[in-house]
Amino acid sequence: MKKITVLGIDFRDYTVRESMRRVTMYLNNGVCNTVDFITHDVLLKASQDEDMKESLEMMDLLIPTSNDILQAGNVSSRSRGKEIESNLFLKGLLRKISKEGRSVFLLAASEAKLDSLRDSLINFYGPLNIVAAASKDGTAGEDDSIVNEVNSSLPDIIIMNLESPDAERFIKENRMKLNTQLIVILRDVSFRVNSRGEVKKGGLGDFLMRRVFKNAAVNYVKEDKAEEAEEKPDVKALIESGKIVELGKVGGIGKSETKDL
Repeated sequence: MKKITVLGIDFRDYTVRESMRRVTMYLNNGVCNTVDFITHDVLLKASQDEDMKESLEMMDLLIPTSNDILQAGNVSSRSRGKEIESNLFLKGLLRKISKEGRSVFLLAASEAKLDSLRDSLINFYGPLNIVAAASKDGTAGEDDSIVNEVNSSLPDIIIMNLESPDAERFIKENRMKLNTQLIVILRDVSFRVNSRGEVKKGGLGDFLMRRVFKNAAVNYVKEDKAEEAEEKPDVKALIESGKIVELGKVGGIGKSETKDL
């Protein structure tokens, strides 16, 4: 496990083995836990939205969907990069859900998205024990009605495909009301795979998004370093200007003090 920061969002990055151990714990600890598959777009939105940033950081497990995200957090592990490119966590998660016969509730924004989510899950892994499903635009009363539908079917797991920040908002506002063990936010990119189930890079749109993300990550680091430099006293400049710096006070260990020569 490594603590990393990407575009100001703090989270812990776990290997697939560590993540699966946590999923086992989540399915048996008696509380509602959350897993969010994060993309370039999700992180860019969160970097500009304090509420969304807070919601992301409250998730129990954030799963990067691209190695670019790890690199932006100064993680250069080849093994972790391979795990992400191979979609190993999603494969392991669905395998566990299927093998243990866990009941699943599907949630999406529309009926078309719901059908697409169901088909994607089946095509990616195979049949799951789907006990119920709902779409946001097909449910009267919106959140309350969805909560009621979930609680009436008592699923072990909710798999949702909602846009951000709606997905994070729904969890933040309704997590304590939902009678389920695990909520998983899945993104479309997780199902854009080749015959081996490995994540494929998209077309021009995805290329441009990755470029925007990388530029934003580089600029964030530069700005962060610039802010740190501004906070520290410039010892050389103080000496050259004819002032003595009390050495024990430099670098944030108390208030800097100077006196004229």
